[in-house]
Amino acid sequence: KGNNEVIIDQLKLGEKTDSDKAVDLPLELALALLTDINGVIDLKVPVEGDVDDPSFAIGSVIAGAVVNLITKAVTAPFALLGSLVGTEDDLQKVAIPTGSSRLGELSKNKLGLLYDALGQRPALTLVIRGQLQLQADRSALQRQALEQQLIAAGLPAADVASRGPGYMEAIDKRFAALAGNAGETSFQQRLDAVVATIAVSDEQLRELAQNRAVATKDYLVNELGLPADRAVIEQSGELDASAQVFSGVTLDLDS
Repeated sequence: KGNNEVIIDQLKLGEKTDSDKAVDLPLELALALLTDINGVIDLKVPVEGDVDDPSFAIGSVIAGAVVNLITKAVTAPFALLGSLVGTEDDLQKVAIPTGSSRLGELSKNKLGLLYDALGQRPALTLVIRGQLQLQADRSALQRQALEQQLIAAGLPAADVASRGPGYMEAIDKRFAALAGNAGETSFQQRLDAVVATIAVSDEQLRELAQNRAVATKDYLVNELGLPADRAVIEQSGELDASAQVFSGVTLDLDS
């Protein structure tokens, strides 16, 4: 049982070869995750084995330990990046309020940590994908569209923002035109019914997801200084309700 430090300086991969001993791992990504700004990989390698076992060989024990470290790096890359900057926060997800593409201070702080970590791993490229919390984002866009309609109809923006008497009266008029007698419904129920009549297209939702990715890249590149070619936006896919459950952006890594 022992602890070893393995220093690898300026490692380059050779031509790919077919071998039954090859590990099934994305080695280029692993090297990008482990190689620091000076081109050095510094591995702390704990090893353990039974020297009385006839099959024991220190070389294979160390090789197995190194493979385990590489596997851990590529299966939890953002945890590795977080360890570089002393955080256990999930750097793979950046939350953004529903219906918005504007980054808040907490999101900017998280991106700042990610930027610092990427500065220590210069071979990594960030892949940015805008995400939606589908139902909540659709409702938020519907509310925004309703408010713009009310303002365009002459209601003061301050009254809309504060949900003042004029706003409540306008909602009640729309609800009456929609459902007739308000009966025992609460104002929130009447508001929800009116909001539900506002059309929001799938294209508007895709645009929101894309705008979130653009805002994230813009902050990393134009505010923090990350080279533009190290942040790539991936186009939003289908609006799958089972997959679109997070309001913000998710991040991946490439080398």
